[in-house]
Amino acid sequence: MITTRFLVNGFVKGFLWMLIFCPCLILAQEGEATPSQDQGKVLSLEEFLGMVKAYHPYVKQAKIELSAVEADLLATRGVYDPKVSVKGASKTFDGEDYYEKLGATFKIPTYFGIDLVGSFDRNEGTYLNPTDYLAQGELYSVGADIDLGRGFWANERLNTLRQAKFYTSQAKEKVRLQVNKIMFEATQSYLKWYESYSAYKIWEQFVDNAQFRFEGVRSAFEEGDVAAIDTTEARIALNSRALSFEQAKLDLRQSALKLSNFLWLDQIPLEISEEIVPEKDIAQMQTQFVVLNNDISQHPLLQAANYGVAAGRLDQRLKTAGLLPEMTLGYRWLSGDRDFKQLGWALDPQNNTTQFKVSLPLFLRKERGALKLSQLKLREAQLNLAQNTLELSNKIQGLEYTAEVVQKQTEMANKLVSDYKLLYNAEQVKFAQGESSLFLVNNRESKYIESILKQIKTQSEWVVAQAELYFNLVF
Repeated sequence: MITTRFLVNGFVKGFLWMLIFCPCLILAQEGEATPSQDQGKVLSLEEFLGMVKAYHPYVKQAKIELSAVEADLLATRGVYDPKVSVKGASKTFDGEDYYEKLGATFKIPTYFGIDLVGSFDRNEGTYLNPTDYLAQGELYSVGADIDLGRGFWANERLNTLRQAKFYTSQAKEKVRLQVNKIMFEATQSYLKWYESYSAYKIWEQFVDNAQFRFEGVRSAFEEGDVAAIDTTEARIALNSRALSFEQAKLDLRQSALKLSNFLWLDQIPLEISEEIVPEKDIAQMQTQFVVLNNDISQHPLLQAANYGVAAGRLDQRLKTAGLLPEMTLGYRWLSGDRDFKQLGWALDPQNNTTQFKVSLPLFLRKERGALKLSQLKLREAQLNLAQNTLELSNKIQGLEYTAEVVQKQTEMANKLVSDYKLLYNAEQVKFAQGESSLFLVNNRESKYIESILKQIKTQSEWVVAQAELYFNLVF
C-alpha cells in the first residue's frame, strides 16, 4: 500500500514538473540561432544594400568628386580649342583720318607642338607705320608656329592633357574603393542589427520560459510540493532573464538607429521602425558574398597607384625636355598682291614671313632642380605601388584565412548548441524525476542560452568576414 502511494505521488509530481518544463523545451527549440520571424515587414540585406548604393550621400559625394575631376579634364582639353581673335585700331586728329587697322586671326593648336594659323589684315590711312603698310590694303596669310626644341621632345600641353586623363582614371578607381568601403560598413551595420534582433528574440522567449516556470514553481509551493527556496531560485532566474532581455531591447534599438544612418531616399533620411525586421536566412546572406577570383592585378587600389606612376613618368619626360633649348619657328605664306579669290595661287615661297627664336639658360639650375624633383616623385609613386601591392596581397590572404577560421568556429558553435540543448533537456527530465535541482536546471539553461547567442554571433561574424573579402576583391 505504501509502495503504491509512493508511486502515485511520484507520478503526480513528475507530471507536474513536466507541465512546468515542457513549454520551456518547445520555446527553447524554437529559440535557436534562427528565431521565428515576426509578422513585421522584412528588410533583406540585398534590398538594404541596394538602397545604400542608390541613395547614400557619401556614395553620391564620391560620384560628385569624380564629376569634378572629369570637369577638370574637360577644362584641360580646352587648350586645344581653336581660337578666333579680332583686333582693330583707328586714329582721327583735327578731322583728319590718320589710320584704320583691322586684323583677324584663326588659330588651331595641335597635339604635337604645332599651331596652324590663318590671318587677315586690312590697313588704311595716310600715317600708317611702314611695317603696317599693305600695297593692296589687305593681306591674307596661312602658316604655322612650330616648337623645334623642348616641345618637340615633350609637349607641355599634350603632357598636361595625358596627366589629366590619368588623374581622371585614378579618381574613378578611388570612387570604386570609396563606394565599396561604404557598402562594407553598411553590411557590418546590418549584420549587427541582425545579431541584436536575434538575441532580442532569444531573450524574449526565455523570459516567457522563466515566467511560466516561476508561476509553476509558486503553484507547487502553495500546494506544498516544493520548498520556498525553489520559488526564490525561480524568481532569480526570471529577473536575470528579464534584465538580459531589457539589455537586448536596448542593443536592438541602438543597432537599428546606427543602421538608419545608411538609409536615405532622395535626400530624405529614413529610420528603422520597430515593425521592420531583418531577414532570418543567414545562408541567403552568405550567398551574396561569393568570391570567384582572388586576382588582385586589376584591383582599384593598384590601378590608382599605376596611374600615379604613369603620370609621374610623363612629368619626368617633360622635365627632361626642359634641359633642351627653346626653339620656335613661325612661318607664314602671304597673299601678296592677289585678292582672296586667288589666294590658292598667291601662297608661294616668294611671299612669306619667317620668325625664329632660340633661348637656353646657361646653368639650367631651375630645370635640373625640377627634373630631380620629378624623379623623386616618380620614385615615391613606384614605392607606393610596391607597398600597396604587398599590403593588399597580405590583406587578402588574411581575410581568406579569417573567413575559414570563422567558418570553423561557426560549425563548432552549432555543435555546442546541439550538445548544450541535449544536456539542458536531460537535466529537466532528471529534475522532473526528482534527481536534480532547480539550480542545476537554471545553470544548464544559462549555458544553453549562452551557446545560442555565441552561435548567432559567429554566424554573423562569418558573413561579415565573407563580405569584407568580397568588397576587397569584387568591384
